[in-house]
Amino acid sequence: MFEFAKSALTGALGSKGPSLPFSVGEVVHSDALWTIHDGIKKDDRTPVSVFVFDSVRHRDKLPLARNALKKCRTIRHPDMLKVIEGVETETKIIIGTEAVTPLRTYSPLTSLNQNLVAWGLYKIATAIKFLNTDCNMIHGNIRVDSIYTTKAGEWKLGGFELLSSLKEDNPLILTYGGYLPDASKYAPPEVRKTSWTACRNTPSNAVDSWAFGCLIHEIFNGFFSRPEDLGQRGNIPQELFPIYKSFLNMEPKARMTMGDFLDKGIWKQGYFDKDFISVTLFLEQIAIKDAFEKEQFIRKIDASLESFPLEFCKYKILPELIQAVEYGGAGAKALTPILKLGGKLDQQEFDSLVVPIVIKLFASSDRAIRVSLCEGLPNFINNLNSKTVSDKIFPNLAIGFMDSSAVIRECTLKSVLVIIGKLNERITNNDLLRYLAKLQQDEEPGIRTNTTICLGKVSKHLNDATKKRVLVPAFLRSFNDPFAPARTAGLVALAATVEFYDGQDCAHRIIPALAPLLLDSEKQVRRQAFNNMEIFVKKLEKIADSMPETSAPVSTAVNGGPGASQQPGASTEGWANWAISAVSTKLGTSLTPNGSSTDLTKTPPTTTKPAPTSASSAPVNPSMATQAQNMAPSVSAAMTPLVPVSASNGWDVGAGGWGWDAEGDLPPVTGTAFQPGRSNVVGSVSSIKAAKATENWAEWGNNFDPIPSNKSNRSTTQPTTGLGSSGENAWTESWGGDGWDIDPLTPTRPLSSNNIGSPGGSAEDKERRRQRLAEQREARKAGKLGARRI
Repeated sequence: MFEFAKSALTGALGSKGPSLPFSVGEVVHSDALWTIHDGIKKDDRTPVSVFVFDSVRHRDKLPLARNALKKCRTIRHPDMLKVIEGVETETKIIIGTEAVTPLRTYSPLTSLNQNLVAWGLYKIATAIKFLNTDCNMIHGNIRVDSIYTTKAGEWKLGGFELLSSLKEDNPLILTYGGYLPDASKYAPPEVRKTSWTACRNTPSNAVDSWAFGCLIHEIFNGFFSRPEDLGQRGNIPQELFPIYKSFLNMEPKARMTMGDFLDKGIWKQGYFDKDFISVTLFLEQIAIKDAFEKEQFIRKIDASLESFPLEFCKYKILPELIQAVEYGGAGAKALTPILKLGGKLDQQEFDSLVVPIVIKLFASSDRAIRVSLCEGLPNFINNLNSKTVSDKIFPNLAIGFMDSSAVIRECTLKSVLVIIGKLNERITNNDLLRYLAKLQQDEEPGIRTNTTICLGKVSKHLNDATKKRVLVPAFLRSFNDPFAPARTAGLVALAATVEFYDGQDCAHRIIPALAPLLLDSEKQVRRQAFNNMEIFVKKLEKIADSMPETSAPVSTAVNGGPGASQQPGASTEGWANWAISAVSTKLGTSLTPNGSSTDLTKTPPTTTKPAPTSASSAPVNPSMATQAQNMAPSVSAAMTPLVPVSASNGWDVGAGGWGWDAEGDLPPVTGTAFQPGRSNVVGSVSSIKAAKATENWAEWGNNFDPIPSNKSNRSTTQPTTGLGSSGENAWTESWGGDGWDIDPLTPTRPLSSNNIGSPGGSAEDKERRRQRLAEQREARKAGKLGARRI
C-alpha cells in the first residue's frame, strides 16, 4: 500500500512539486471524474480521503475539476465536505478531505437506517440552503454521487464541479452544465427544453430544488432511468411525499425552497419530527442552551441511546458530549451517556477520545462529576491500562477517601472493587490500605461496614506478608463496632478468608476473639459467630490431625524398662499422673549425702511447712499449686534438699512453655483437685477493648487485645507517618510489627521453685535439721544411742 502511495504521489507532484500534508494510499472508489484513495495525515496519523483527477485523461473536463478545487478552498460549511488541502500539477489535481465514503457504495439505498436517512436529508438541505440563500449560488450537481458519508454516518455535500454564482463574469454552470455524466437526467424541465442558460431567468433554488426531489426518489425508490419515472410515491414516507411533489413542480418559481423544507419538516408530525433529529440538533447547539434545557436533554439522550445507530452514537454523539462537558457546561449528568458509549469503542478509539477527558474530570473538584465517574467506572475500566489507573487516576480518585461528604467517601470506596485489578503492587499493599484503615473508623456506620466488606473482597490481591499482617487485626477491630451489621461484616469477611490464616492465628487470635460474640446482643451476630467458630475449629482439627502425637522423646520407665512406656489409647488418669510419675522417678533415684541410694517409699512422710516465697518470685497459679499439692507424694524435710528441680522437668515453664501462669487479676482457687475429664481452664477471655481513633492499620493490634497479657512493656503509642508517606522508612514506621500482632496467651511469670521444694530448703528447715544432728551427736557421746559392744 505504501509503495503505491509513494508512486501515486510522485507521479502527481513530480520531483519538484509542492509537498502535501497527507500520504496517498490505495484506490477505494472511482467515478467519471475522480479516483478516491485512502490517505493518512502526516502530523497526527488520522485517516483522510484523497480525490485525484487525471488531467491528461479527462482534459475536456479539466475546468470542472479546477472549479471544484477553487470552490472547496474558498467556501466552508459544517455540512459540506471538509477539505484539508488541494494542489494542481501538470498531470493531476489532488484534493485531500476528511475520511468519507461515497453514498453510492451503499447498495441498496433503501436498506439504509431511516434515522440516518432523515438526518442526512436534513444536513444536505441545510448545505443547499446555505449555498442558495446565503451565497446566492447554484450547486447544479445534487445527486447520489455528490454525497459522502462520514464514519458516524453523517452525510456531507460534495460535487462542487458546477458550483457557480450567476453574478460571476462567466458562470461555469452555464457553459459546462451538460458535461457531467447523466446531466440531462437530473436537469429541470426548463433546462432540458432550452439549455443551462435558462438558469439566468429562474430563482437560485430552482435547479437544486428539482435535483433534491430526484435525490429523494432515488433514496426511497431506487435509481430512475428517465424523468417520466418521477412523481410516484413508492416507498416515500407519507409526511414527506407532499414536499417531494413540491420539489418536482414544473413551475420553477413554485418549487419549495430548502428553508421552507427545513421549517415544515421540523413541525409537529413533520418528517423531521423525530427524537433522533431533535437530540442531534440540540447536541450541536448545547453550548447556547440554559441549564434546565441541558438537564432535560441529557435525560432524553440517555434513554434513547439504545435506539440510535451505534456508529452514529460512537462518532457523532460521543464527541459532541465530550466537547459539551469540557467546554459547554453540560454538567455531570452528561458523563453517564459518555461513559456508556465509551465502553463500546475499540481500544485505540477509547484512548484517543475518552481517556483524556476521564483523567481531566477525575481531577475536577465538582462532586457531582466525581460521583458520576465512580458510578460509571464499570463501563470503561476494561479499556484502561494499569499504568493509567495507577499513575493518573488513583491519585485523584484517592482524594475522595478524605472528602467531607459521606456520599463521595462511599462512592470512592465502592470504586475500589472496580479498579483493584488495575492497581500496582505498591498501591495495593500500602497506599490503599492506609485509606481503608481510616475509613474503618469513619463516623458513618455504613461506610465502616462497607470498608470491612471491601477489604475482604480485595484480600486476594494482597501479597502473603500483607495478608498475615493486616487481615486479622482489621477484621477483629470490627468485632467491637457498635453497629451490628459492621460486626457481622467482620465475621463474614473473616470466614470468607479462612484459607489465609495458619493454625497459630486461628488458635491464639481468632477463636479467642470470637468467643464474646457468641453471646452478642444481636441474633444475627450470634448466629454468624457460631458459624465462624465451627469453621475455624474444623480448620484446627485438620491441622491437629496432621501434627505428631508428641514432641517429647520417649523415656525409659524406672520399673517397667523400655517397654513400659504407655501406648496411645491405654488406660490413664490424665496428664497429672504423667507429671507425678516423673517426680517420683526423680525422687526414687536420688542419692543421700553419703552416696547411698534411698528408697523414698520407706521413708515415713513428714509434713513440712512450705517455705515462704521470696518477694521477687512470681506467684504460682493457685489452682495448679493445689492440684500439685494433692497429687505429689509427701517428702520429709530431711530429704527435701535431695529433690532436684530443673527446667527440664516441665514445671518451671518460661515464655515458650505450657502457658499455665495465671493472670494477676484471676481469683484464687483453693482446695480444688484436678478432675480427669473435666476442663480445668485457667483464666478467661477478656472483652474487646474499645477501638481508639487511629489512622493506620499498624495500630489495630493495640486497639484489640482479645487475650489478656501481662506484658507491661508493650508500647501503647507508636509513631506513624501520614497517608502520603512512602519509601522504606515510612513503611517501617507505619507498619511496625509491635502494632500488628496480637500476642497469644504466653506465660510471662515462671513458676517459683519454692512452691515445689528447693534443694536447700528454707532457713527454718535447715536450722531444725542442725538441731537434730546436734542432739544425735550428744546422745552418742552419752552412750544413749548406737550399738553396745559386748
